[in-house]
Amino acid sequence: MTPRRGTPWLLSEIGFAPGPPRYLAPEGAKARAVVLGSGGVTPNPHRHGPGAAVIVNDTTYLIDAGEGIWRGLAWAAASHPELIAEHLAPHRLTTLFLTHLHSDHTIGLPAVWLMPWAYGREVPLEVYGPIGTRSLMEHLEQAYQADLQERTFGPGADKRKIDAHKTVTHEIEDSGTVYEDGNVKIEAFHHKHGNFEQNFAYRFTSQDRVIAWSGDGRVEGQLDKAAQDADLFFCELSTEDMIANANWGGETVEEKAKTIWSYHIRPKELADFATEMNVKQLVTMHERNYTDPYEPDALMREFKRHYSGPVHSARDGDVF
Repeated sequence: MTPRRGTPWLLSEIGFAPGPPRYLAPEGAKARAVVLGSGGVTPNPHRHGPGAAVIVNDTTYLIDAGEGIWRGLAWAAASHPELIAEHLAPHRLTTLFLTHLHSDHTIGLPAVWLMPWAYGREVPLEVYGPIGTRSLMEHLEQAYQADLQERTFGPGADKRKIDAHKTVTHEIEDSGTVYEDGNVKIEAFHHKHGNFEQNFAYRFTSQDRVIAWSGDGRVEGQLDKAAQDADLFFCELSTEDMIANANWGGETVEEKAKTIWSYHIRPKELADFATEMNVKQLVTMHERNYTDPYEPDALMREFKRHYSGPVHSARDGDVF
């Protein structure tokens, strides 16, 4: 069967707003997860590229830097001004964890590195990520030399933060604990995503909750160690019913399936995995709904044929 190739994106999807951000964190939670971007590659004015913030007590940890992350931070803060706005202030954005080096997860790096510095961050940005992250950050510093020089030595430069434009990179080679402080232990676990040698899910363990963020990828590898008994598990979701309409992966359904499922998880696989891992709350993001004309609920209806546990489809600005 040869499917129609379709357009790069559906105008009906772009025009669909999923609804206002929600505050769904348990009362009194010390660890909360904020969705900064629930979208994927498709340009969508209602969904920024993939990214999140995990707030534990008074400390903020960023995950991924998709397109629009700077505005995603502002949207989340403005949506919950009395609850999390202070935790997303620029001076608090000092630590970032990258799941992998696909451009849709890293294209916001210049913004999350430079803009908080321009707005008050006084220490270097610490970046944790796969092998290749150091090269990426070094080349970004070369690319932005003109901006760095002007903001450091130009009129009105703040000499107190003269070194705050720098980055400190920590490359992760293998699974295991990558960060620990008085608030949280953060573990990285490799799982398959195309041919990436390092593609990490992160597990945040605080005093009161376990929050797992899968990034992209399949269940092969050590995704189970990230997700086991998690209070919150954030995972991508792709349609299988409408894969014929996918605008990438090949010309035929067979080609698309071979390519797409080498990178992503089938709905039933995710349902079985979340059930086996005893996930308390599943949140789907980075969704691929290829219905045409666009049906906003079609992907979740498909998934719920396989999954009966608690699940939310993420919106930008949601807090869990």
